[in-house]
Amino acid sequence: MLESPAFYRLKTRLLSLGRPSVLRYLETVARETPPGRVLDVACGPGGHADAFPQGAFAFDTSLRYVLHARSRSRGPFCVMDATRIAFADGAFTLAFAVGLCHHLPDEAVRDVAREMRRVLRPGGRALFIEGVYPPSRLHPGSLLFRLDRGAHTRTREHVAGILRETGFRLVVPNLPGSFPYHRAVFSFEKAPQTEELQ
Repeated sequence: MLESPAFYRLKTRLLSLGRPSVLRYLETVARETPPGRVLDVACGPGGHADAFPQGAFAFDTSLRYVLHARSRSRGPFCVMDATRIAFADGAFTLAFAVGLCHHLPDEAVRDVAREMRRVLRPGGRALFIEGVYPPSRLHPGSLLFRLDRGAHTRTREHVAGILRETGFRLVVPNLPGSFPYHRAVFSFEKAPQTEELQ
């Protein structure tokens, strides 16, 4: 049923009580991001692009999600594989992925991270905002993750270890207001051109 964009949005409203925390964080990022193009990686039904006044280039592997996103949100939406992003090197100021890692095995997460780094311009930034298991398996978020479609939910430390290999670091252990989930933020910042030449 979650393949239906409308049902997915309904599920998000009913169960993901902390979802507004993600949008608030992205709105803060939008205010801090220099002018340039933004890429929403694995956008789902497209709600996150709305955090950016200029919209965002966005893609997902699901044609149904992409068509739904086109009807409701700003910015061009297309079908694409996150492990092979079909944009040129240095095309974006910001690339971000929300809730993607728990759908992918470790090596695919690394592939996505490398691709996000590749499409950043010098001085650009890439972000993963990812749900992770809370410290206690008795926490309500643990139960919700066990019911999730994603087969690869990990601890924060596990995700940090995977992404560290591609230059990302943990910057927010848990977004405020994310309950019942725990959502960690990992960031990579590409060196400005002047630093790369040194």
